[in-house]
Amino acid sequence: MRGLGTRSGLITVTVIGIVATGLLAAFLVVEWTTRPVVNPLQPTADGSINPAKRPIVVGTTSGAMGDLSVSIDGTDVTDKVAGAGDGIVVDAPKLAEGTHTMAVSYSASNLFSRGASAEWTFTVDKKAPPLKVNVPIGDGVNTRDVRFAGTTQPGSVVQASWAGGHVAVAADSSTGAWSMQGTLPEGRANVVFTATDEAGNSTTKKRAIVVDTRKPTLVLVGETKLSKLTTTSAPVIYGKVGGDKPRDLIFGAKINGQQIPVLKGRDAMAGETATADSQAASDGTGPTLTIKGNTFTLAPGKLAEGNNVVSVWVRDPGGNVARQEFMSFVDTSSEFGTQQLMEGAVGADVDQLQERLGKIGLWKGGATGKYDAKTVAAVKKYQRKHKLKQNGKVDARTLRAIVGKITIDLSATTLTIERDGKVVKTYRVAIGQPQYPTPTGSYKIVTKQKNPTWIPPDSPWAEGLGEIPPGPGNPLGTRWIGTSAPAVGIHGTYADWSIGTAASHGCLRMHISDVEELYEYVAVNMPVEINP
Repeated sequence: MRGLGTRSGLITVTVIGIVATGLLAAFLVVEWTTRPVVNPLQPTADGSINPAKRPIVVGTTSGAMGDLSVSIDGTDVTDKVAGAGDGIVVDAPKLAEGTHTMAVSYSASNLFSRGASAEWTFTVDKKAPPLKVNVPIGDGVNTRDVRFAGTTQPGSVVQASWAGGHVAVAADSSTGAWSMQGTLPEGRANVVFTATDEAGNSTTKKRAIVVDTRKPTLVLVGETKLSKLTTTSAPVIYGKVGGDKPRDLIFGAKINGQQIPVLKGRDAMAGETATADSQAASDGTGPTLTIKGNTFTLAPGKLAEGNNVVSVWVRDPGGNVARQEFMSFVDTSSEFGTQQLMEGAVGADVDQLQERLGKIGLWKGGATGKYDAKTVAAVKKYQRKHKLKQNGKVDARTLRAIVGKITIDLSATTLTIERDGKVVKTYRVAIGQPQYPTPTGSYKIVTKQKNPTWIPPDSPWAEGLGEIPPGPGNPLGTRWIGTSAPAVGIHGTYADWSIGTAASHGCLRMHISDVEELYEYVAVNMPVEINP
């Protein structure tokens, strides 16, 4: 025993003490980390789950458990329990939707606790979350770094995956909005979007997205021939495209900054002529497109009289745009009302415009026949007065206002002409006989003629009759104003007694002096309303 008093003995005792202390500490750590607990992991307390998609998982102890009891809504399900490391797993795929109560208890031989128990509620949710992919807009982008965005059920996780990559993000817990960015390969990528909610329900949507970082090429051919148009106001534009297949391109043009309806290359393949979904004009003058190989023919529609800036463009699936621009001066008409007008126009139609502006006090001095800065200013005054867009151009709306309209009331046998929003004059007319009624509907003036020759119409009542030259015996009098109603016009008559009656074969007859006066007010394309 005296050996313990030696130095070596003291060291031995010290080492034994240290080891014992270490073993005790290790034992206490093990006991603490394996102490009994009941911790809802999947779902958490007040959480949600679809038990047909995911098992119920509860954290417990990795140590031995005794007297285990597991119940759902008061029903014992202990026999459905399986172990899973530091916890238990409950398989209950047939639980109904709604709120459920779960209870777990067990005993343990643990220094810190002899058992654990807990009770909590959770919700079974078997409804798949909504999923919207709003960005990118369309099926093409012009960058490999692509932003994806949309909405889903708040708190859901959204994943986008494609060959060679994937990204994921949690949606906003309040709004359900989500946004993330991924790097796609050049070309076509099939992207699968999946939204998974807290309960494990998921919704999948697929998008084919084309990444095209190179813009197409566009060359116009022979556009210099369109620099001045004197026989037509509807140019035909020729060109070539490259870098993309023509069928994959969108074709369009801007005329003086106004976009025409776009045309799809795929609609113009195999010898077909593509027309816009929404025509630029109701008279068949809207844009058309034909394609042969890599060449195209584009007819954008009518241009206004004067100087026009025409910008032709093509857009590829990625949104890259190539443009070419040229100037086109149009001088095709001498009759005001047949064409829109703008700065640079010259001719009798500009004379007539200036004279009309002069009659309402917006033009000072004589007509010059040149659509110059002074004319632009006068047109702007007119537009301001009539609450039109003040661009100084006689565009479609301004032209309609200046030209005016004719309204015919068959029951009252009257014809009323309006100009600048005001009634100019009302005339008495003769209308069609009961067996040859004047048609009702919306029409327009299509032609004007002084001292016309009467040509027998293709009708039984005119069979065997010949042409009648201008003069006192001419059934049309001295003026003919043709409408788009078949074989129906407004004209003079020497049979003054017939005015105010149903005496014609469908036309509108007027006193000679009245129709000559009306003729000066009327313009081609003026709307004509014929009411019962």
